Parts: sequence; C-alpha cells; structure tokens
Amino acid sequence: MISISKINLRELLVYSSDTRLAERDFLPISRARALSFMANPRSNLGDNVLYQAHFDGNLVGYLTVLPDTAFINDNPHRFAWIEGAWVHPSFRRIGIAIKLIDSALADWNGMLMAANFLPIAKTIFDKTKTFKLIKQIEGRRFYLRKTTLKTYNCCRHTGVFPIIWEKSINLLNLSNITRKFLKLPKGVELEYFNRPDEEIIELLTNSTQNTLTRRGAQEIIWILRYPWLTNGVLPDRQAKKYFFASVVPNFNHYLVKVFHENDLIGVVLMQHSNTRFTVPYYWFANGSANLMARLILIHAGKCGASFINLYNDELIKAMGSLRGYFLYSTKRIRQYLASETMAEIMSAFSFELLDGDGDSAFI
Repeated sequence: MISISKINLRELLVYSSDTRLAERDFLPISRARALSFMANPRSNLGDNVLYQAHFDGNLVGYLTVLPDTAFINDNPHRFAWIEGAWVHPSFRRIGIAIKLIDSALADWNGMLMAANFLPIAKTIFDKTKTFKLIKQIEGRRFYLRKTTLKTYNCCRHTGVFPIIWEKSINLLNLSNITRKFLKLPKGVELEYFNRPDEEIIELLTNSTQNTLTRRGAQEIIWILRYPWLTNGVLPDRQAKKYFFASVVPNFNHYLVKVFHENDLIGVVLMQHSNTRFTVPYYWFANGSANLMARLILIHAGKCGASFINLYNDELIKAMGSLRGYFLYSTKRIRQYLASETMAEIMSAFSFELLDGDGDSAFI
C-alpha cells in the first residue's frame, strides 16, 4: 500500500538538519535546496513543499514544490512550481507520481505550474488531465564545445571512452581557438558584485514588472545567497543518494554592471553550473544586445562551459552574429504548464516570462 506524507517549511528545518538523514537509501531533498526553500521570501512556514511516497515504510518517490507569487492584472496569487519529482525505478507506472501531484494540487488549491521538465514528466502531467499548456517560448542553445555527459550537471564521465571521444571532437573545434581573440570593445568597463546594490535592484525590478512573477530586492538576494548547487570536486555522500544535481565541480554566479564611456548600459546575472551557462535575469539599454552577447560568450568560454542557454530574442540574434566563436547552436523550446484552476485565472492575461522564471534561476 502506497502512503503519501507531507512536510511543510517549518518541519523541513528539523527534517533537513537531522544528521541521520544521510543514512537513508534515498534522499528526497538536498541540504542546500532545503536551506534555499526555507529562505524563500515568497513562502510561509505552513506551506507544504515536500511530498513523499512510502511503501512498507520505505521511500519510493518524492515531489517538491517551490512557492511563488503570480501577479495577474496586478493582483497577487500564491501558487507553486512543481520541480524535483522522482519515483524509484521498481515502482514506476503504478501511479505514484500522479498521487504526489494530486496531493500537491489539493494543498495549493489547484494553483500549480511547471516549467523545467523532461519529456517523461510531460507524459505524467498529461495523464493527470489537469495541466494545460499556457505558454511556449523559443530559445537557443549555443554550444562552445561538445560534451558526452548524459546529464549536464554531472560531475564526471562514466567511462574512459566518452572522455576520449569528447576530447577528439573538441580537438577539431576551431571556436576553442577563435574565442581566445574575442574581446570587449574599447571604452567598455565591468563592475562585479557579490550582492546587488540599489541601482541593480531598481533596474532588475523594473525589467521584470511585466513578467508573471516579477522580482524585487528580496527575491534577487535570495537567488544569489541560497543556490541549490554546491561546489565539490570529489563525490559527495549525500549527493549520491539524491537524484537531482546538488554538488558539481564548478558553480558560480556573476552579477555584473556594464559601462560604456562611463554610462551604465547593462546589468546581467549569469550562472555557471558545470557544463551549463545561463542568464536568469538581465537589463540592457537599447542597442546594447550585441555587447551583452559578447560579454556572455566571453564569460562562458573562460568558465569552460559546454553551452549557453538563452531565451531572449535580442540576445539570441546578437549571439548568432558571433558565429565564429561557438561550435553550433540548436533550437530550444520551453513549455509552461499550469493546472486548470490557475490556467483559468490566467486565460485573459497577457504576460512575459524571463529566463530565470520557475526554478530556472537555480538549476
């Protein structure tokens, strides 16, 4: 008999601090992710955020949801993003994932959304007959080098042959050489920040005012201070028991002001996670997209990232003009699903989505 248990944020503090947690066969949440959930400025202590499926007392599946606020016609509506769903291979195709989602739907009054999901997860959402596609945006993945890692946040290859194959491909990758000559134009200066100043907060807040979830000082600081990933060069005890990435060899944020002839023309928050390079939030002045694309490409190259994911039309077009500095690019489609209740509320509402919406700012 499958049973479902729930943990709210108040209980998560005690749960994630339990030193015996690492003794379990499987972990439903990493320590870093738990700390981030508890620091979420848009959550309440009573919010149920972790759902667990048990069979004979053993953990066989789990689901986490990330509380957020949607601004629909300027009215705030609390909801949660579905993320981090997993079912043990021996217990799949018997409806456990649907039971977990149904529990979350009940707790969140039918107000759920999903953005970062694999094709297999889309199949599960379809089976619930509750979720609808409310928006689809086209992006692009720009490859700087070829990687044979099956999971892009993996720490290491699983064998010698993939390493040899990857290195062989990249020996013929001329963009590895041409990127060494890629420079910023004269008169351009950068200023790096660990924490945003008032000017950064104002610009990023203004740039998200027409988006579904908007972002202010609290949210931006939260994203920077409480990432879901931890730097680690060797295998981590807890990470081995958690299905999703939690410890990677290379992880960093880059929060940068961009000046041209002493005029501020851009603010960009970039994230490097092992092989992946993303740009969750940004603002740039008209006519500055080419410079911003060049800046992003330089950073990704120096970090050793394999690819850059972008969903901003201007940045994608500008990055395309730098064709000689990357290997190739592929089209990306990001779908946004909403449960029926939320989809109905949003049906007559026009909104934008940024690269960092959902859990995309963390992974």
